[in-house]
Amino acid sequence: MANENGQNLAKAEAQYQGCDLNIVLATVEAETNFVNKNGDLTDTGYNALGYGQVWPRWHMDAFQYAANRFRVELPESLEGKRVLVLGNDAFSMAVAVFVIKKTWNGAGKDFRKFSEYYVGERIPDSDYQRRYKIWLKYQGDNKTGAYSGSNAPSKTPTTTVPNRPTAEGTRVQEPIIPETNFGVVANSQALGGILYGRRYRIIVSGPDGTALDVSQLRCTFRIQKTALQPPNFCEIVLYNLEPNTENAIIKEGNRIIVEAGYEGDQYGVIFDGDIIQPIRDKEDAVTYRLTLVSLDGDRFMNQGFVGFSVLKGQSSRALIEKIASEAKVPVQLGSISDGFDKTELSRGKVVFGLAKDYLRQLAQTQDATFYMEDGKVNIVKVTDPPVGEIIELSPTSGLIGQPVQNDQGITFKCLLNPRIKIFQFVRIDNSLIRAQTFQTGQIIRNLDAEGLYRVIGITYTGDTRGDAWECECETVSQAGILPGMVSAVTANPW
Repeated sequence: MANENGQNLAKAEAQYQGCDLNIVLATVEAETNFVNKNGDLTDTGYNALGYGQVWPRWHMDAFQYAANRFRVELPESLEGKRVLVLGNDAFSMAVAVFVIKKTWNGAGKDFRKFSEYYVGERIPDSDYQRRYKIWLKYQGDNKTGAYSGSNAPSKTPTTTVPNRPTAEGTRVQEPIIPETNFGVVANSQALGGILYGRRYRIIVSGPDGTALDVSQLRCTFRIQKTALQPPNFCEIVLYNLEPNTENAIIKEGNRIIVEAGYEGDQYGVIFDGDIIQPIRDKEDAVTYRLTLVSLDGDRFMNQGFVGFSVLKGQSSRALIEKIASEAKVPVQLGSISDGFDKTELSRGKVVFGLAKDYLRQLAQTQDATFYMEDGKVNIVKVTDPPVGEIIELSPTSGLIGQPVQNDQGITFKCLLNPRIKIFQFVRIDNSLIRAQTFQTGQIIRNLDAEGLYRVIGITYTGDTRGDAWECECETVSQAGILPGMVSAVTANPW
């Protein structure tokens, strides 16, 4: 009989990576029957690792992906990888699904080609027929081949992840996030992307990687993000937790993820950071509160030590990638300016110390800004166009009240919108903006002619049982390729 926890883990991972559910379940069952184990024993030991029997020799990219995502250090030796895979179910399944997804897409979603790519061109016909029957079985259970609620795990997957102590403490595993808690408001689909029907999820995870969804309780949050040096800050209050759950969060909770928005496409992660302080108190005689104070990228910024050397000729981007991946607390990369691809080291370099110091130095050499957002490293210049679309804001698309002009740009409020990120462009019609009141001797600044503004600060405010559900943004006028406050491409106001 297939391992139930392995099945649940496969379903959750297929959803996370956006992979065809049927091929994931069929492949993992055919390889290991949902048991995390090693195989293909030779004189040098086991070569095929984990749920998907993946060879590190051929799929190092999958192991590096999982190591970056779970924020663990990837051992260089094969034996070290064996120990890591066997001791971390979530890591093992992430590697398997990564390879399955890449192979399935590369085979054009043809099962015969997939089997030849995954197992080998000389796959015995009997083995192919066995795999094909398993795949057909799942095709019958889910003919669409996509992850759906009916195929959701019957319970929150759990993992057996031993504590991995380092000089900095216990490493944090990637949380396995349970199913969402919301339902579609009746008839709201007919009106398209209408901003109605709040959607949210608040996840607290511990060292073992298992996530706790506390969204059904009353939660309030205040999240501050900025392009400046201070890290992004989050203060979230959980009301009337069950005592055992509250104690577990106080003792073990070390990471928090906040997702919020509205039904439709205006929904996503607005904070992903490390819990630095839990505070328990009472609001009144019967209402207990647990306040979680968190910082974005706190462990990486303060414990992310690096130590390695590089040869001359490497690009600055390659150095950034190496620093982010080889830090004691690895992180993923977000937006990195294209200029770092062109700049090469004129001599070899030794890197030893805090990763944040080297990233900040690299940013300064290119007149760029280094900041963390949702656990990812971003290094951008003022001349870089933001990734994604320009967001048009008006009273019909969520703008609240009247934007107000200030010395550098404007400030405005809108309904909570996770698509608004740091350095994102927004466009607001100038007729909606209240002009600044100028004092004697003050320089008179005009509004941007195109109504284009770059976001440099965001404050999200929300109450899952109250009225607050908005974000307040601070922006600078864009004025063409450069922000209005900048006089030259080499300037870095942040």
